[in-house]
Amino acid sequence: MTVVPDGVPPDLFSDGELGALSEAGIALFAGRVVLEAQPPIDDAVLGAVAERCAGPLPEPLIALWRTAFGGRLDYDLRADLEGHDVTVSFSELFYPGSGGYHDLWGWVDHECALAEEHWPDWSGRLVHLPIGGFEYLERVYVDTATGPEHGVVDCWRQGLPAGWELQAGDRIGRMADDLRALFGQLMLEHDPWALEDDAIEAGVDLRDAVDDLAGGTDPHARTAAEKLRRLVQATVLDWRGALDQGTLVAQRRLRRLALGRAAAGDDVESLARLVAVGCDPSEEVYNGLTPIDVALRDGATAAVRWLLDQRVPVENSLQDGAHAVDLDLARDLVDRGAMINATALSRALDNQDLEVVQLLARAVQPDDTLAGLVPRLRMLAAQAGQDRDRSAVLAELADRFDPNHSV
Repeated sequence: MTVVPDGVPPDLFSDGELGALSEAGIALFAGRVVLEAQPPIDDAVLGAVAERCAGPLPEPLIALWRTAFGGRLDYDLRADLEGHDVTVSFSELFYPGSGGYHDLWGWVDHECALAEEHWPDWSGRLVHLPIGGFEYLERVYVDTATGPEHGVVDCWRQGLPAGWELQAGDRIGRMADDLRALFGQLMLEHDPWALEDDAIEAGVDLRDAVDDLAGGTDPHARTAAEKLRRLVQATVLDWRGALDQGTLVAQRRLRRLALGRAAAGDDVESLARLVAVGCDPSEEVYNGLTPIDVALRDGATAAVRWLLDQRVPVENSLQDGAHAVDLDLARDLVDRGAMINATALSRALDNQDLEVVQLLARAVQPDDTLAGLVPRLRMLAAQAGQDRDRSAVLAELADRFDPNHSV
């Protein structure tokens, strides 16, 4: 029996096409594609999950599980977590026996153990049911408690090690009013059919699944692939089109995507045009990064200089871009107030200009975090080989930051 897709016109796919999608492990929910879709949930398992929850399972979650009880997603998702626009990896829909870091029951038990540990008067039933995420790093929850928050979708994101992003520490936040609304936020920042075959971007697996369908001998699969491709490409964010139409500034996700993409691509012309229509060149674009941070990270020197001419703040710039600056630019950023800390110095160790490393090392304020750089400094000093100057400088820095070193 084929399942009628949720969130697409009911007559879009024929029964034969739906059968071909099912055979390929593809399901549709809220207009988005689920890959490696598992069979729909049965009443017994649905009841068993509901028994672990504080209130009734929200209708959108039941609808998803009646469509596919587990699978994989391949879209870009952004969320505002504790005031920061961050990328959320929502790639797995949990289900029993998934073989992942935990399956659905494993995550339910994990959450129950945490609740029992931290809430002495816990009822024994979960308010926040984990329904998907990415390994152990990110989880998406649906609120099951009766009341105004019933069905709301929240996210937890584990903090990453220093140097991966500007702000460490776990983050939590509300993502959507319900699960269908969350799926509506699943978009693509690149057209997967415009990417190189070996690109590592969201949408590549979607593209390959559609192309596999299109390349088969089943006529139902081929016509289903054509329709599926249109559904996928309809989720591609078109910031240039919005800019041409004069609608971009009011759309936060498109606006931030545009600023980040122009900065990374060293596209000064687009940056100037974006600012001319009202975009803020110092706005955070994602993961705590502003356009100048993105430009520095990607070595987009023309964009960096143009942004500096706009007098954008540079406080965090060297924490993500110290590996790519030359000595003059490093001095300029320091003079403008760029923060020099262990993260910035760690990034500078990837810079081929030894004078940049020395500049930042002289400016850094000593603290306990610098001791964490000592093993890497000693390793790099040993690897410098015939470059005796570099080896000597790195070894001297290791001694300087090593709390156990005696002069």
